[in-house]
Amino acid sequence: MKHTNKMTLVVFVIALIFSAGFYYFKQIPESPVASWHMINVNSGKLQGDANLLIVGDETVMIDAGYASEARKAVIPYLKKLGIKKIDHFFITHPHKDHYEGLAIILDAGISIKNLYYKVPASDIRDCCYNKANFLKFIRYAEERGAKLVQPQAGFRLSLPQGSTLELLHAQEGNLPDVKFDVNDLSMIMKWHVNGLTVLFPGDLNMSLGGILSADKRMQSDFLKMPHHGAESLAPNSFFNTVKPSAVLVPGPDWVWCSERGARPGKWTIKRKVPTWVNGINGNIKVEFNGDGAVITPERTDGRCKLKAFGVVLIKNKNR
Repeated sequence: MKHTNKMTLVVFVIALIFSAGFYYFKQIPESPVASWHMINVNSGKLQGDANLLIVGDETVMIDAGYASEARKAVIPYLKKLGIKKIDHFFITHPHKDHYEGLAIILDAGISIKNLYYKVPASDIRDCCYNKANFLKFIRYAEERGAKLVQPQAGFRLSLPQGSTLELLHAQEGNLPDVKFDVNDLSMIMKWHVNGLTVLFPGDLNMSLGGILSADKRMQSDFLKMPHHGAESLAPNSFFNTVKPSAVLVPGPDWVWCSERGARPGKWTIKRKVPTWVNGINGNIKVEFNGDGAVITPERTDGRCKLKAFGVVLIKNKNR
């Protein structure tokens, strides 16, 4: 009888341990199916964009900041992650704070397989675009093995895990009654990943931003704030169309916390949209998995925002 009781107790304990262990393992998060890293190339007086997407075993970069910022921030970040190749590199538009880091990546021994870019039409000019200098960087990448691609609107890049990166709009030149600058020639891209979407509008400004405000394809769960949150960026009507659940800003604190960033800042506060800013929160990581996406900033800091957002889960409403 005593032997039977002991056996029963042993079986009970084993069952308890197994069930507890099973519950524990169920609580361990799965590895993310994809991630978006907004690398901080906005730590000083310079501003810029540098976005790394990792989907399965493929990597995508959308811009890489100025050369000095890429050397200081992008290369250490890529090396920390063990990244030795970029499968797809997109230059949203030919301003140095978006394309100079390309050469620094190549010089660090990180290969680029495909390079996507657009050359502005001859009637587009502004203070910060130098065609000869831009094409020098393109040739530099080609000489080091990059395949050159000039995509048109409608281009769709298929990635692992059923993910796609879609080129929604690529302004080719001026309209008869509207003059644009190089910022408005930014590739407007939408990333579909794990049932969620991220809108990358480059440095979309007021002129084209107003036109695209009527385009419902701009609606997205996440918005990479255009033009570093600076005053000339797309109008509030564009943000209303996007209707993001979260906003990430590739801009320095001195822009976002000044009059230059007042309008988009007030919009995010009024709409109570969780917002992170590179120059305030450092590197920002978004991991897609399970029921949505987890946003993790390097630093939790609420300056010039609704509040200090730390780690936040944005749920997938479709699941």
